[in-house]
Amino acid sequence: MRSLSDENAGMAESDRQRLLERALALPHASASDFFGDRRPPADADPDHLRVINDTSLRTRLIEVGLAEGLQSPKGPQKIASILRIYPAFDAPRLTNGVRNGRPPGRAPGRPAGRPRGASIASSPARVLPTLEELEALIARIRELERQVAGELSAEVDDRIERLKIAIASQHGEALEATYRELGAALEQKRALASHVRAEAFSRVESDQSFAPRVFLRLLAR
Repeated sequence: MRSLSDENAGMAESDRQRLLERALALPHASASDFFGDRRPPADADPDHLRVINDTSLRTRLIEVGLAEGLQSPKGPQKIASILRIYPAFDAPRLTNGVRNGRPPGRAPGRPAGRPRGASIASSPARVLPTLEELEALIARIRELERQVAGELSAEVDDRIERLKIAIASQHGEALEATYRELGAALEQKRALASHVRAEAFSRVESDQSFAPRVFLRLLAR
């Protein structure tokens, strides 16, 4: 079996760059994408947390050390598949079933031997929403999606136009930095749909006065 270093050594730089570009083109993950008691790693750059639906690409990115799997749907769970990107291809490796000194998937501080679903299984069954509550929840999400889409589109479009204007009068390192910023802005515009949905869910979740928000976890994002 080839080691990670052998895998990377056998990759052409152009192949590495293409994989990195595909990874950075994935939608950003937000804190609300993490399920249950999971949280984004405290030391992670938010720009390196991405959501991925392509299983084969996910496996490939992890194999070459470009990504670490932080959350993966299992069975019928409708939760986001989340990766942490390591642009230097130095993601932590899984060795003998252990990553960073603990079994994969176990949150720090979780007692050993306690099943992940134990607290859920032992809690009283959740009351299902009424049709009216579900309709109210979906209507609020749609309303916020339209609002967020307008806000984010205006912000991103304004940023892109300002950067385009700035490029015409810059040179050297300043020009190169502006080009990078413009590339990031264009990527953000392409990924806008996932940002809109995530932000809409986040706003509903934080609205303490909106009672149907408790059923938000029943909806796939």
